[in-house]
Amino acid sequence: MNFLIIGSGFGIYGYLPAVYKNSKKIFLNIKYKKKIEKRIELTRYLKRVTWYFDIKDINNKIDYVIIAQNPKKQFLIVKKILRFLKPKHLFLEKPICHTPNKSLNFVEFLHKNKIKFSVGYLFAYLNWYRYIKKNLTYNQKFEITWRIKLNKKNNLWKSNHKEGGGLVRFYSIHLFRLFHDLDLTKIHKVSVNKKHCKFILKDLKENKIFLNVKYALINQFHIRHNKNYFLKSSNPFIKSIKINKDPRVSIIQKYIKDIFENFKINYKHEKKFIEFWKQIEMES
Repeated sequence: MNFLIIGSGFGIYGYLPAVYKNSKKIFLNIKYKKKIEKRIELTRYLKRVTWYFDIKDINNKIDYVIIAQNPKKQFLIVKKILRFLKPKHLFLEKPICHTPNKSLNFVEFLHKNKIKFSVGYLFAYLNWYRYIKKNLTYNQKFEITWRIKLNKKNNLWKSNHKEGGGLVRFYSIHLFRLFHDLDLTKIHKVSVNKKHCKFILKDLKENKIFLNVKYALINQFHIRHNKNYFLKSSNPFIKSIKINKDPRVSIIQKYIKDIFENFKINYKHEKKFIEFWKQIEMES
């Protein structure tokens, strides 16, 4: 299998090691070369890397395209790619675009052009999510508190709401997607400002999810089921196998394996989720 990875951040330290074993060739832009060579843990993956200068020179050598870029750029990048390539599948990062309306337009475009795609909502592959999913029986209560240490020195898009970042669009959207897929779509209460995002979701079985995502002085991820805590961690990826000291890489491997083995595109479901995200923002 031949992969094209676009993105010099999470694309090369997350997706590159994750797809390496299952790849024949991995195409990367030549401008990423110096950055990879500076990171010793990544140089071992260069054996299967083919460098390119312009995407139009790759032609039809690509099976799968991975895009890990600023959400404001993803739509434009995909449009350019599809002028020259016909990938079997697009792996996109969340959010797929920087606003709900733009994201809907993006999905409509992909649907119209019959492009298969998935979005990297990795929490669905974590043990604590499986626990919640299993225990959503009747009248259950879960509280998730996620404290995020904000690096003020890095004024990146990830902390900018208008760019598709911030507490709602970059962090909380992970949780929006999880609980939308579990039918917890009755929005009971939403409170959002620059420092916190609080909301309560319900389903038809009287189950409730209390979510509190906020910037803080320390990283913390706690989950309480009814009155008892069953997870206390510094991050959502606790107990995941670390590859290159990053627990997300092994989760990406599970995600990609799942796409290869079980994936069926459902454009309608993707649009419903974005409408749910839009509704949350409208009520905040």
